[in-house]
Amino acid sequence: MGWVSAALGLTLTACTPAITAPDLSGSPLIAGQEWIMLTPAGTAEAGPVQLSRQLTVGPRELLSDGTVAYTAEPRSTTTGRTQDLFRFVPRGEGRSVIVAGRSETTFDLRFFDFCVVRSSVAEVDRAQSGVYVQTASLDSLWTNRTYQAYVGTGVAAGLKPCTLTRVK
Repeated sequence: MGWVSAALGLTLTACTPAITAPDLSGSPLIAGQEWIMLTPAGTAEAGPVQLSRQLTVGPRELLSDGTVAYTAEPRSTTTGRTQDLFRFVPRGEGRSVIVAGRSETTFDLRFFDFCVVRSSVAEVDRAQSGVYVQTASLDSLWTNRTYQAYVGTGVAAGLKPCTLTRVK
């Protein structure tokens, strides 16, 4: 009988679902959402070109500093790897930040494109304006002067614009 209780106890423990910390950040992002990021026009032989990327929100991870990270699974491309990255930085009403972007690894070169929007909403078909930041690493985003200036003041004048629009 003791053996049955022990076996039953192990079975119940093994079936208990994992407990995750509740998200108290107010993040509007949910895994599976799809967004379009439009980045600034560049120049090409045929004229200005605007880069459009469709990004998917990955699983949620609450970081120790209160930031909520959403990192999609990396995908292979013909020249390397790509990965969609989202962050929600809770900074209070009207000051919270959504960071959406992509990591690209092409051959031996790795770079990150981000659209940074001061917002805490994620309504479908609502274009949100922000600033475009390109960095060599995810960590360098947080110390990037463009990012800090915009996040601190909300002023985008003189900075490269971008838009984020949730489509799903």
